[in-house]
Amino acid sequence: MKVNINKIRESINKKTLDATYKAQKIYNFEIGKGEHATWNNEADAFKHAYMQWYLTYFHGSGIAKTLGDYHELETPKAPKGETNMDLWNNAIGREIAENMKQQFKGLDLNKESISDYAAKIIVNKMRQGELITNPNDKRQFKYMELERLKPHDRVFYRGETKFEELDEVMSDVLIEQIYNAPLPEKEELNKKVRAGELIYVDNYTRSDGTKVNGYYRRRRNK
Repeated sequence: MKVNINKIRESINKKTLDATYKAQKIYNFEIGKGEHATWNNEADAFKHAYMQWYLTYFHGSGIAKTLGDYHELETPKAPKGETNMDLWNNAIGREIAENMKQQFKGLDLNKESISDYAAKIIVNKMRQGELITNPNDKRQFKYMELERLKPHDRVFYRGETKFEELDEVMSDVLIEQIYNAPLPEKEELNKKVRAGELIYVDNYTRSDGTKVNGYYRRRRNK
């Protein structure tokens, strides 16, 4: 049986747009008018995240990523900021789907209910700033894992730094770590890196130009 890819894409695009307009009426996020209603705004961010959630949840992350990446390759002359925004939001959508698969594993749930639940999660993440809603956003998809680090992902070792060298947030993280247990030696953390329990982040420069020295961090739960 020959598969008509274009018809499949049209069907998915329609489901995505329908879900976007439905969610926008419920949550009142930014949307434009006419043919550019879902372009470079919150509706655009929702649309990409939802499409990748839908494909990943019902068909697998491999298919979702392939179709998402192919869509970007179709418009090679698109501004870099727009492509960056789409790839970022696509990744968030896949992540939400994988988390929901684990959360609802073994449960037979109504498709509409699970879709509405996913829409709510996507909007919450958008309001928390985890989605990119403007192509001028400085966060870069290629550094996405680093861009999304939270202060409490950081793991300090004995003698690494002094309180006066840290900002208020990281000082609190260090104090909390010391309160819970003695700071480990550097070699102990190296062993955990080799065992896959921790990750060592090499020196890098953030998208805003800030230079960051190498450090140890916990693995993010996907």
